[in-house]
Amino acid sequence: MSFQSKNKQSGVALITAVLIVSLAVVASISIAENYELNFRRTITAFDSGQAWSYAKGAEQWAKAILARDQKDNTYDAYDTDNAWWNNGAPLVFPLPDGFIEGSLEDAQGKLNINSLLEGNKPNPIAQLRFERLFTTLEINKGLVGAIIDWIDANPNPTGSDGAEFDIYIGLETPYLPADQPMKDISELRLVHGIDQEIYNKLIPHVTVLSDANSPLNINTASAEVLETLAPNIRPGLGQELVAEREDKPYKQVGDLQRHPLIQQNGITLDTDKLGIKSDHFLLNTKCVIGKSQVKMVSLIHRGAGNNLQIIKRSQKL
Repeated sequence: MSFQSKNKQSGVALITAVLIVSLAVVASISIAENYELNFRRTITAFDSGQAWSYAKGAEQWAKAILARDQKDNTYDAYDTDNAWWNNGAPLVFPLPDGFIEGSLEDAQGKLNINSLLEGNKPNPIAQLRFERLFTTLEINKGLVGAIIDWIDANPNPTGSDGAEFDIYIGLETPYLPADQPMKDISELRLVHGIDQEIYNKLIPHVTVLSDANSPLNINTASAEVLETLAPNIRPGLGQELVAEREDKPYKQVGDLQRHPLIQQNGITLDTDKLGIKSDHFLLNTKCVIGKSQVKMVSLIHRGAGNNLQIIKRSQKL
């Protein structure tokens, strides 16, 4: 064998050895990266599971608050001295590697979208209340007709801005209207004409409850909602009523009609489906553990005999 041939063989062997070492290094790095990724995934999954468990635990806490509230009061009103029952203001608790925050709000302090129908026909009083709310919020009140069309079963558009099958099927991405009562407030975003900006304006003041006859609680209704109860309530009067209500909640519906601000302005309220007690409550929970976060909304029903049940639970993004 010549000297040149030996050099060639040595060169090939060296290149092969370097290649093998390089492959081994790459494989080791890949294994380490996969291990780290899987480890992180395991930790994240564990943290997410913990966060979810804490969020569900908050439901039990809320049930206890509502049970005690039922025993202590003959009416339901926000209490500035009760951190959990303070007009939706969140209460925060520290946790190992994170925190949990929660707030309770009265779902019956909002206008119920499903109250817009009585049988399969528009409820005129509810429709007027929604139209007044839309006007206050500077939203086209004709869109109330589109909401009615979303939940009613008949094929005829309601008003000039109503929307039935032909509107939805003609969209770039077509879909069908529900033609039944809403199941969740997120459906509102599907109604023709309701964009994200309008949706965000409405969310503090409207809700979805399966019972269309659930009374509106005048002790927890927002100023904007209180101003929907009659056609001639001047702007700002609702806020004055809310400010006085904090110290003196209404113990019967007639207390609001007899209020000096109502009497002095010659206002006659639409008292249909008004009340001072509530059966439906929203618990908003946020839990952060490590890098995992859970946001949850729970609808709680308080029935006879203080029977408290979670009707619906949804996770927010």
